[in-house]
Amino acid sequence: MISFIVIFIVHFLADFVFQSSKMATGKSKSFKWLCIHVGTYALVSLLTFGFMVYYYGDPLFAFYWWLINVILHFIVDLITSKITSKFWEEKNMRLFFVLIGFDQLIHNLCLISTFIFIKEIILLRSF
Repeated sequence: MISFIVIFIVHFLADFVFQSSKMATGKSKSFKWLCIHVGTYALVSLLTFGFMVYYYGDPLFAFYWWLINVILHFIVDLITSKITSKFWEEKNMRLFFVLIGFDQLIHNLCLISTFIFIKEIILLRSF
């Protein structure tokens, strides 16, 4: 349970607190700004990597989880930022915020499912 709390807090910091306005508005229009956002996300989410190494003592598990989630974050934002920017430009705030929520739901499902999946693979490896 503590792992998921740490994961969600660090995700919030990485995806919102450390995302500048330029990243938020630019990532839907510019590959450069999407990469800067995901790079920032990757750096901040190293906090979770460190926690997992400390808490579970398995750097391989932590590294795979971190790397896969950085890649998934890039893919999700590549798609959802394009759609949210369309709703923003149309001033359709309802659908804009629904999609922001959906974007976060997808991110959180990725974070949890990769944690469980990779943990299972690591457990199978130990037999």
